[in-house]
Amino acid sequence: MRKVLLMVIALISMTVVQAQTKEEISKSQKRAANLKTLCGNYPKQSGNASVDGYGKAVYDAAILAIANSEQLENLYKRQIGETKDGVTDVTIKKPTIEEWVKLGASITAEGVSVKKAVDQAQGAAAEVKSMSEAASKEKNPMKAAKAAKGAKAATAVLEFGNEATPVLLEESAAQAKAVQQIIQTLKSGGNL
Repeated sequence: MRKVLLMVIALISMTVVQAQTKEEISKSQKRAANLKTLCGNYPKQSGNASVDGYGKAVYDAAILAIANSEQLENLYKRQIGETKDGVTDVTIKKPTIEEWVKLGASITAEGVSVKKAVDQAQGAAAEVKSMSEAASKEKNPMKAAKAAKGAKAATAVLEFGNEATPVLLEESAAQAKAVQQIIQTLKSGGNL
């Protein structure tokens, strides 16, 4: 009786996690699409190493987040026995715990990349402010135009980073949570 009760509890918890994870996967797809759009509109280099470094760090983290989102969806679909089209297929090989752990490590690396970008944000913002002030104080019209152009390019890179970073933070946290839940479910359900 006790084994039956434990099996029922495990089955119910897997069903709840599956439904919750499907919803999270859907939200993840939307965030990944948003990141793809932002990366597709990534601005040109501004010429300032600090600002460009920040923009590149955000861009790299976004590309890694997109790849991890796609991998998470792929592993999840395999775990529940569905094709990418949502068709049930019993011949699909379920992912191993090692594949889930590898994805977890990749998501951790993504988190480190996001943190690197966030750490550079203040310095980049200060540089953009400095560039804008310098452009407005320039007396020579030719130098002022060139400085204004550089400040405008730096502002575009900073805006890209400021727009992408919240999406990145949300996506990284959601990915980590989903993988953690799936691994716990697999371990608790003896579903390895």
